[in-house]
Amino acid sequence: MNNRIEIIIFTAIILLLAFITYQRNFIWKDEITLWKDSAEKSDQKYRPHSNAGHAYLQNKEYGNALAELTEALKQRPGAAKAYLNLGQVYEGLGQKDKALINYQTALKYSAKNADIYQFIGNFYEKQGLIDSAVAYYKKGLEIKSQSPMLLVSLGSSYQKKKLFKKAIDAYNLALRISPNITEAYYNLGLAYDEMGSFDRAESYYYRALSLKNEYPEALSNIGILKARSSRFDEAIALFQQALQYKADDTITMFNIGLAYEELLKQRGETIFLRKAIETYNRILKIDPQNIRARKRLLRLKRKSR
Repeated sequence: MNNRIEIIIFTAIILLLAFITYQRNFIWKDEITLWKDSAEKSDQKYRPHSNAGHAYLQNKEYGNALAELTEALKQRPGAAKAYLNLGQVYEGLGQKDKALINYQTALKYSAKNADIYQFIGNFYEKQGLIDSAVAYYKKGLEIKSQSPMLLVSLGSSYQKKKLFKKAIDAYNLALRISPNITEAYYNLGLAYDEMGSFDRAESYYYRALSLKNEYPEALSNIGILKARSSRFDEAIALFQQALQYKADDTITMFNIGLAYEELLKQRGETIFLRKAIETYNRILKIDPQNIRARKRLLRLKRKSR
């Protein structure tokens, strides 16, 4: 009888532990659930609310992120990280003025944090204020001269100003510090592409692809280079591969349509006419206001009569 009681108690403990484990597994199933649970259990602490806010931000749940980060700042009003994350939340919500105010507040509380300079630089670059972006990237690099991502951002701004030599120097310096930065290789490809050095551009696009297989922009740009050399079959294959990773990219689809039209001119086979028409129709399903696709479709339909 005692043995039976012991077995029942032991089984009950095992079941209880299993239930607790199940609950804990549920709580830890993702970062949002983890930090939300932690914040609920530690309502007066900064870190759980800050981390929950960051997790919501990563998931683009801006309303929840705003609530958590606001609560975090009640617990620690001078927390630069929370202000930095709030800036990103407001950017996500399209409230640019509030975004910049929060980035500047983060900088006020942490003036030696190079990452904040990069965020502000990125903000200005997105607004097309390239000189302001460059100024902030340079300030960040004064603090953290060996930051490869700051160098890549600086190179990107130089490239937008058509200062290709400075851009290339910045990318190469970033790669000397950290040799596997995909964006640096891709941006080098763009720089040489714009300069007309197509062979070098292609080699850098392929280098970016060697580090990141799912890189639709690199695939599409190589496709454009192939099309410039009248290698339209190869171009189409690359464009279609790019669409596997970015299925609604109407620019890549438009390039496929153009490539089919060129093959129609070269070979005169009606299959290419049909495929071009199908491609432009596909674009118009995604973007009914696409004027370029509509014009080419109408022209091809007249040709097919």
